Amino acid sequence: MITPASLTRLLVERRLGEPAPSWQTAGRLRWHDGATRGASVFAGAMDDGTWIMVHSLSGQPLPTEEMAAQVLKNAVTKMSREI
Repeated sequence: MITPASLTRLLVERRLGEPAPSWQTAGRLRWHDGATRGASVFAGAMDDGTWIMVHSLSGQPLPTEEMAAQVLKNAVTKMSREI
C-alpha cells in the first residue's frame, strides 16, 4: 500500500535508490498508475516534494490520471504565484 510518507521516501528522498522501471517520468513528475476491474490509482511526486495520490472506484485509469494531472497542475500554478 502506498502512503503519502512512503511515496515521499520513495520518489523524493530516494531512500531505496532509484524507483523501479515501472515508475514513469514526464518532465519533473515521476509517476505510476494501476487499475483493477473496480478501482484505479495514480501516484506521483516531483523532486521539490510536491506529490499526489488519487484513488478512484471507477476502475478506469484515464479519468483518475486526468484528475491527478489537473490537481497537480493547479497546485503547481498556485505555488508559483505565491513565490
